[in-house]
Amino acid sequence: MTQKGERRNRGAGPQHGGMSRRSARERAISILYEARIKEIVPTEVLAGESEGLADPLTVRIVQGVSSMQADLDTRIAEHSTSWGFERLPITAVSILEAALWEIIDGKVSAAVAIDEAVELAKTFGEPANAKFVNAVLSRVAGELGRLPRRPEGDASD
Repeated sequence: MTQKGERRNRGAGPQHGGMSRRSARERAISILYEARIKEIVPTEVLAGESEGLADPLTVRIVQGVSSMQADLDTRIAEHSTSWGFERLPITAVSILEAALWEIIDGKVSAAVAIDEAVELAKTFGEPANAKFVNAVLSRVAGELGRLPRRPEGDASD
């Protein structure tokens, strides 16, 4: 039986100076969350990180989200059909922004970005958040043509 901390870091070996990709994503989400709470631009929070200690993936995600946050939030709002954007938990918004930016960036597959986001939503949010994150990201990734289409008559529908 694995501990929760072990589960969160499974398959995430050292990357970028010793920080796992999962840890880098967690840090990026924390920065995005902090920025939204403080009502400042995420790169301002990033600038407060100790010089040279921020992981390159964390920096890429935060800078990427900062550069297109309004567009990301519009896409999230369009696909959050059951909730108004202003009612979404800040944690879920931060996870969605980071994952959606990674999907658009294209350096990882949409499936990987979605899976990571779902796992982070399970770790940091309510159980329903993971399903919501999965649904929103899957819709947006499908709209962007980043997820393979299922063949007609696929039994998994």
